[in-house]
Amino acid sequence: MELYRSRSSQVWGWLCVGLGAVVLLIQLIGSGLEQIHVAFGIAVALAATGYAAFLRPSVAVAEDRVELRNVTQTVVAPFSRLAGLEAHWSLELVGDDGKKAGAFAAPSRTGSNRVKPAEEGKSAEVAGLVTAAWDAYRAKAGATAQPVTASAASPAFTRSPDWVGIGCVIAAVAGLALAFLA
Repeated sequence: MELYRSRSSQVWGWLCVGLGAVVLLIQLIGSGLEQIHVAFGIAVALAATGYAAFLRPSVAVAEDRVELRNVTQTVVAPFSRLAGLEAHWSLELVGDDGKKAGAFAAPSRTGSNRVKPAEEGKSAEVAGLVTAAWDAYRAKAGATAQPVTASAASPAFTRSPDWVGIGCVIAAVAGLALAFLA
C-alpha cells in the first residue's frame, strides 16, 4: 500500500506539535507549575490539532482500492466501484453511484489563488498515483474503461468514523477549555 501525505502538511503538523511543546516549556521555565493548566491546555490543543488536521490525513493506494483518511472520517473506495476522479479543487473520487469523496490530504491550491501552469497542485500529483493504480487494477482484472454499475442499494464507497481523528478533535477542544475556562 502506497501512502501519500503532502510535505507542506507534514511541516505544518510538526510545527503545531513543536509550538505546543515550546509553549509548555516556556511556561515551565518562566513560572514553574503555577498556572501550568493554561500552557498544558494550549499545548494539547496545538499538538492535537496539528496531528488531526495535518499529520493524520492521507491517501493510501492499494492494488484494489483507495483509502482516504480525513480528519474525522475514513473512506474506502474499491477500484471496482470507481467511475472517475477529479483534481480541480482537491482530489475527489467519483463512485459509480454518482457520490463523491474528497481527500483532505490532497488540496489543489497551495496558498495562492492563482495556480501557475507548472504547479498543477498536490491533488494532480496524487491523482496521477491513483490513476496509475486504477489502470493497473483494470488491466489485471481485464475490466473495461467503464466500471460495471452495481445495484443502487449499495453505496460505492464505505465511510466510517476515524476514531483517532475524532479523539484528537475532542482533545483539542478539551485543551482549549482547560486553558481558558479553568
